[in-house]
Amino acid sequence: MTESINVVDNAADSAAAQARAVSGAGPAFLPPFAQSRLGSMGIELELMVLDRLTHDLMPAAPDILLLLDKLDKKWVATPEITTSMLEVATSVLGSFREAAGQLEEIRTSVQRAAFAVGAAISGGGAHPFQKWNEQRIYPKDRYRESARKYGYLAKMFTVFGMHVHIGMASADEAVRVGAWLTQRAPLFIALSANSPCWQGEDSGFCSARSNVVGAFPMSGIMPPDIRSWDEFSAHFERLARHGIVNSIKDFYWDVRPKPEYGTIELRVLDTPLHPAHAAALACYARELCIAVANEPGAWPRDGSREVYTWNRFNAAKDGVRASWIDPETGVARPVDEVVRADLARLSARSLDPDFAQACALIEELLRDGGQARWLTAHMAAGAGMNDLARAAAEMFDAAAAPSAPASAKPAGGKAAQ
Repeated sequence: MTESINVVDNAADSAAAQARAVSGAGPAFLPPFAQSRLGSMGIELELMVLDRLTHDLMPAAPDILLLLDKLDKKWVATPEITTSMLEVATSVLGSFREAAGQLEEIRTSVQRAAFAVGAAISGGGAHPFQKWNEQRIYPKDRYRESARKYGYLAKMFTVFGMHVHIGMASADEAVRVGAWLTQRAPLFIALSANSPCWQGEDSGFCSARSNVVGAFPMSGIMPPDIRSWDEFSAHFERLARHGIVNSIKDFYWDVRPKPEYGTIELRVLDTPLHPAHAAALACYARELCIAVANEPGAWPRDGSREVYTWNRFNAAKDGVRASWIDPETGVARPVDEVVRADLARLSARSLDPDFAQACALIEELLRDGGQARWLTAHMAAGAGMNDLARAAAEMFDAAAAPSAPASAKPAGGKAAQ
């Protein structure tokens, strides 16, 4: 360890050192890998705060957070980088039933709080017509530091993702299982893709959000030659000495270890249009990780960045209608075929009694071209961007997860004027 890397001896000091490193107020710090139960799960959702009349983004997250802070709850709500974003995170979960139940509680709670301040809440990976230069950085040290470090990219990062944490038995297993999960991360981009518009234009992608992350210097994937926690720690220290990273949050990788939680974190998903789909996708990721953990010592044979980048691009472009090159065989297969095969294989070994319900919800996401095409069906029928934002908000408002729209009529039954 060099003098530029902070070293602490207990949990309280570790949390404080991590907070200072994240905000840029202290030296670089990588916390020790915490103990965690294999297959434990946590879900984070970044949600849009909308004006209830115009459905443009609305800087009301601080007001909503004040109301949510008064609730007695197991989950947490926190700010995000701009004031029209709200992040919610579950407690530690162990099954689909737990995930679906808590996410439904979160949905109704944030919905009520938003209504009280004249706002609405929506899922989705990117707002269809917001302008990045109109967004306001949330007044918090970490976000001010991000704005200083990344310039206009900080406001451009007003996009909305879902992150899934999966508990790992050890730090070394986090590195190994993370390598396998990385191979399949593009499948989750495809399944969650629901951001077809960007800055008021049809992007031609099913997930425009996925392209925004790539602008950050530490985006991409963990180097495939890292094969242990010691090697990852050495990688962190080397970058910290150059001033490139100061904390684990400086890695914008699609899958990264999260040592303070004892997890690996899947970070590629657009926030689903309804939280029930979020629960289902999280459980798919969980079952994949448990299956890999039950095959100790096995590593991917091909960590090619080029193959991964191509798979990622295809998933963002075409969603569930994309193809995916299996890095282990070199064979390209349709995403829906790969996902259905995975779900069948995982269902045969899953110990979650409600995993079949998760599979049924994922099957809904595979129908009719997926969430992105549910939204573009409104545009094809003449809807404007405001209508599109309203349609997404109405999907979030529904007590049950919506499937493909019953008709292609614009929200409200008429096109925007």
